[in-house]
Amino acid sequence: MPKAIIIYGPPGSGKGTQAELLTKKYNVIHFDTGRYIENLVHSSAAKKSEILMRERKNFDDGILCTPEWVLKITRDEAERIAKARFSIAFSGSPRTLFEAFGDEKNEGLIAALTRVFGKKNIQVIHITVPEEDSLKRNSARFLCRVCGLPRLASVKGNHCALCAGELRKRTLDDPKVIVTRLREYRERTYPIIAVLKKKGIKITIINGRPLPYKVHEQIVKSLKME
Repeated sequence: MPKAIIIYGPPGSGKGTQAELLTKKYNVIHFDTGRYIENLVHSSAAKKSEILMRERKNFDDGILCTPEWVLKITRDEAERIAKARFSIAFSGSPRTLFEAFGDEKNEGLIAALTRVFGKKNIQVIHITVPEEDSLKRNSARFLCRVCGLPRLASVKGNHCALCAGELRKRTLDDPKVIVTRLREYRERTYPIIAVLKKKGIKITIINGRPLPYKVHEQIVKSLKME
């Protein structure tokens, strides 16, 4: 049965890495909301759109993008993937209470996932790392310009280990922006976890400090993917 997997954690906790690892072995599609939005707001077409330029400023400043706009993107993608009978892994979405639960006029992402996957198939992983780890990891973070994969903070070199593409630094990974992102996570994203618990959705807490493959093993075990 397809699953809706939500991976939470502060910036630099490894959400995207863990979602990517799930796609390598299991029937899971990773919807990286941050990367999707980054590609949209930094596209050549963005300069012609008032909405995308507004969201670009939010994105580059480390402020969460407009919840109504993000909700539509994530909800539409979830429905498309569910219809194709794949599991979906969100790395960090939904990011605000509105995105998660909506209002009287807007169906939130959790309600949409419940509708298309079933409540019992929604699983939430909460990866925890101290804020000093987040600052260290993100400050040393580089992404491949070609395939988009990150270079781990412990690895040296100026080219991607997979495709040898040139590495780039994101605007999000400036230390000042990281501080803003951490505040946004504490104040706007973290409160979602408590509400999910009240709604009876299981939250599995995973220590994000070990090497990625060890974190992956714990996640697979909790998801009962084997």
